[in-house]
Amino acid sequence: MVRRKEFIILMKTYITGGVLIDCTGKDPIKNPSILVEGDRIVKIGTKGSLPMPSDAKLLDCGDGILLPGMIDSHLHAGTDSSRDEPLNVQLTQPDALRALRARDSLFNDLKAGVTTIRLLGDGKGCIDVVLRDAINRGDFQGPRLLAAAQAIRPTHGTAAEIGVCADGVEEVRKRVREAIFMGADVIKLFISNISRGDTYLDYLKGDLTGVAAYTKEEIAVAVEEAHRSEIKVAAHCIGGPAVRWALEVGVDSLEHANMIEDDDIQYFLKYGGFISDPNLILFFDPEHGFESDGNKTHKWNELPSWWHDKVHIAQERTRSVMAKALKQGVKFALATDLNHGLLYLECKYFVEQVGATPMQALFAVTRDSAELLGLQDEIGTIEIGKCADLICVKKNPLDNIENLKEVTMIMKQGVIINN
Repeated sequence: MVRRKEFIILMKTYITGGVLIDCTGKDPIKNPSILVEGDRIVKIGTKGSLPMPSDAKLLDCGDGILLPGMIDSHLHAGTDSSRDEPLNVQLTQPDALRALRARDSLFNDLKAGVTTIRLLGDGKGCIDVVLRDAINRGDFQGPRLLAAAQAIRPTHGTAAEIGVCADGVEEVRKRVREAIFMGADVIKLFISNISRGDTYLDYLKGDLTGVAAYTKEEIAVAVEEAHRSEIKVAAHCIGGPAVRWALEVGVDSLEHANMIEDDDIQYFLKYGGFISDPNLILFFDPEHGFESDGNKTHKWNELPSWWHDKVHIAQERTRSVMAKALKQGVKFALATDLNHGLLYLECKYFVEQVGATPMQALFAVTRDSAELLGLQDEIGTIEIGKCADLICVKKNPLDNIENLKEVTMIMKQGVIINN
C-alpha cells in the first residue's frame, strides 16, 4: 500500500505593538514586530526591519506593551479565595466539584495573562493531573500546568486535606515514587509547621512558625528520589531549622518562607534555592489580605488575638528579611496561592514592600520563574525559537507595575486566547 505523505501547514502570525519587553534583561524595543509560526517565535524585529509575510495573519496590538506570558509558581486549582466559603470547607468538597471549580479559576488566571502555573497540592485525587492532561488534549482552555499529583506531609503536619501522609525515610521515599508514577511534574513537601488537632484553630496554631515537620534525612530522601527522575522539589517551609536543612540537601524552592532570618540568606545564595510565593497579597493587601474584611478564607475579626500577633510578626519579617535577600541576590518566583487572577498584586507588593524594581518583579513572574520550573529553554522570555507565549498590556509596567492588570491580548503556544 502506498502511503500518502501528509504536510502540516503552520499558521503564521505577525504581531506588532508599541513596546516589547522581552524579559531577557535587554532594553525594551520600540515599535516591535514578532513573527510566530505555529507555536514558535521565529523572528523578532521592528516594524521597519521585519516586513510582514504575505501569508501571515496580522495581530496589531496598537501602542500596547508586549511581554512574555506570566508564570504563577504556586497555586491550588481547586480552592479560590474569591469564593464565599471558608478554606477548610473548600478543601473538603468532593474532587469532582473542586475540578469543576478549578476550570473556572484557571481560566480566570489565563485571562489575567498567566500562561503557565505550577500546582502544588490539590487533594488526594490527582485532580491537578486530570486538569493538566485535559488542557493538553484541548478539552478546554487553560494555562499550561505542572502538577504535583499528591503533596506529601507527615502525620502531624499541616494541611491534612491537601496531602498524603508519609513518616520516616522509607515512607517518604515510597510516596515520592508514587507521585512520580501518578504523573507528577514536581514533588511538593510540607516540611515545616505541625498541627496538634484537626480543627481550623489547630491549623492556625501550627501556621507561621519555625517548627520543623520533617527531619533533614526525610527531606533528603525526597530530593534524592525526585532529582534522580529529573523532577524538582518544592517545600512548604515558613522558617526555622528546616530552611537550612532543605537548602543543604537540594530542595529547589522554599514556599512562603515568611519567617526566615538574616542568617538564612547565605544558605539561599550558597545552594541556589528560590523563594517562591512569599504570600505578599496575604500580608499586605487591604482588600484580599489576612486583615481585610473581604478575606473569605481567614475571617480576621473572627480569629483570636494570638493569630493577629503571629501575622504581624511574620509580616514584618517578610518585609525586612526578604528585602535584604533580594538585594543580596536571592532569586524569587512570585505566585498567588489561592488568589486566582491577582498575580499583578503580588508584583505590586514585591515592589512596594520588598523593594524590588518593576523589572525585578517582571523577572519574578517570567524569566526567573521559568528557571525555577526548569522551563527556561521554552518559556519566560520572548526569544527566537521559544514557545509563543505572549501577552499585551495597555500601559508600561516599568512605569507602574500595576499596569500588569490591564491585559488586552493573550497568546499561548501561538494560539490567541483573548484579543
